[in-house]
Amino acid sequence: MKVLISLVGGLVSSTAFAPFELWISTFLGLFVWFYALDTSNKRNQIFGSYLFGLGLLLPSQYWTGIYVGSFPWLALCFMQALFFVIPALFFNKSDRYKPLIFASSYVLVELLLRTVPFTGFGWSRLSYTQTDSPFSVLYPIGGVVLVAWVITLLVAIRSLRSLIIVVAILFLSSLLPKSVQNTGEVKIALVQGGVSNLGLDFNSKPREVFLRHLDQTRKLNEDVELIIWPENAVDIDVKTNKDVYQQIVDASKLLETPLLVGGVTKSSAGLNNQSMFFTPELTQIYTKRYLTPFGEYLPMRSIATKLSPYANEINDFVAGTRDEIFKVNDKSFQVLICYEVINDSFRDQISSSFIVVQTNNATFGDTAQLDQELVIAKVRALETGRSVAYVSTTGVTSFITGDGKIISSLEKFKQSTLVDRIQTVEGMTITQTVGKYLEPFLLSLMLLLLLRRVRRNG
Repeated sequence: MKVLISLVGGLVSSTAFAPFELWISTFLGLFVWFYALDTSNKRNQIFGSYLFGLGLLLPSQYWTGIYVGSFPWLALCFMQALFFVIPALFFNKSDRYKPLIFASSYVLVELLLRTVPFTGFGWSRLSYTQTDSPFSVLYPIGGVVLVAWVITLLVAIRSLRSLIIVVAILFLSSLLPKSVQNTGEVKIALVQGGVSNLGLDFNSKPREVFLRHLDQTRKLNEDVELIIWPENAVDIDVKTNKDVYQQIVDASKLLETPLLVGGVTKSSAGLNNQSMFFTPELTQIYTKRYLTPFGEYLPMRSIATKLSPYANEINDFVAGTRDEIFKVNDKSFQVLICYEVINDSFRDQISSSFIVVQTNNATFGDTAQLDQELVIAKVRALETGRSVAYVSTTGVTSFITGDGKIISSLEKFKQSTLVDRIQTVEGMTITQTVGKYLEPFLLSLMLLLLLRRVRRNG
């Protein structure tokens, strides 16, 4: 029975993600999981924790199999659920430090989710679910790692004194002065050109996606400082199709505005997913560095092609090797392309005035993926204290403030342009400067507490 309770806990926690976004569900589900751990034998602790992982991952990541079949979705979730067994392996009911060990072991779970196997798939981290809760104040001072540790520590605490200490720390965190300073604002147009077909064949008609974004851009009737198209908006190689290149240049000239477009180009090394800056000529290119496994490259291709008929449709991309800082007037911005938004190390490299996130959600149709990615962008806004211009082919194109609030957005799947002003800043948050040390510190703390237990038990 306790095993099934853990499954229920995972299912409850899954509602903290889009489409439900009930942040309190994170705590309810984690509390149920911890209760099951604290009242079960070791065998049930292990099996129950695995079921908690399944209950959390299967619903929240259902969209991964929407167009490629159930096997990839099930394989991903059943594999990742193994990571949730780790807290059960370290759990000891009689250990006075079990709340600290439980919280730190969950930090390890999230580390594995985002790194294993290959480059991991850290999409369904419970630390992403608190952007609209009182715990959002933790993002700028410790990032997702601190949020993960605090939310699991809170459900494990049984001492009133310890609870008061944690709440006091949370309150004091909200009083900390911002470590980034406002420097002005910038007016931007985000073009959501849409597609005619949702799914893997969104670009089956050459130039169609490009022309939709071009036509929408030409309709812009107000002055802005920057126009941004989403990832894959240029669905044909601008290097080999000079007429497409020229039309982008002409649009930039016509509107007298720099134009940042997303597109795929081909080099001698292979395909590149790029963000190209026209001013009006092409002056700067950022190449996506953090590629999506099974989306932009296929690990173990010989095996994968035997397991899925869709595997042969995946072309291997070549990753970029460096970041780029773009300039628009006296402001600067850096780009994250789609999957890169979940990379914690990229967050720490952001030093520009604001962030641009370009994504193509057409390949995931009308699923929770669209809203889940937007929430992760809100996390990055909070962690860096920077506004985010978030633009998608199909939605949810939005402007996000540095405190994680959406100030304007477009309706999903509507061909339209979103224009707004966002603040620009300078400086770095505590998360960006020292946050990377928090994870190894907490894991070291867990190791020391486990060694202490071993010594005490002889």
